[in-house]
Amino acid sequence: MASLRGIQQPELSKKLFKIIKSENHTIGAYESASRERISIASQLSDWGEATGDDSLSDVSDKLGVLLSELGEQEDVFAQNLEDYRTVLKQIRNTESSVQPSRDHKVKISDEIAKLKYKEPQSTKIVQLEQELVRAEAQNLVAEAQLTNIVRTALTTSNPTNRRRQDFPLDDHR
Repeated sequence: MASLRGIQQPELSKKLFKIIKSENHTIGAYESASRERISIASQLSDWGEATGDDSLSDVSDKLGVLLSELGEQEDVFAQNLEDYRTVLKQIRNTESSVQPSRDHKVKISDEIAKLKYKEPQSTKIVQLEQELVRAEAQNLVAEAQLTNIVRTALTTSNPTNRRRQDFPLDDHR
């Protein structure tokens, strides 16, 4: 059953909601692949032992160990993706918390436009323009904070964006 949570969010939050949902499916696929690979590793080892051929049993055991290690690494990667997904949720929630500031700014702008059309000489226009300046300043601060949070969170959390020393492989480019 589909969730309604994504429907009641600002546009950018909706996009993040879709990414978070997709990542959840990806995580499930990696976890499933991990379990399957470990099971296959065990079956291969058992099969090799059942043949009664010592050399075949030895090779199938070694392949089983390799497959099992791959399965464990897939599980670790799934956990890293889950951590990344949690950060995406935090970003989505922060984005949602900035939305009222955006909405307030738009509401004031709309009121000003409406008054300028209906009552161009209204004294309330000046008050609303001052309020709009304050709302824009508040929104600017909130947007800057959001941008900093997003940059920091994505840079530090993305499992495919680790520093090279985290994965010491020789790179002969």
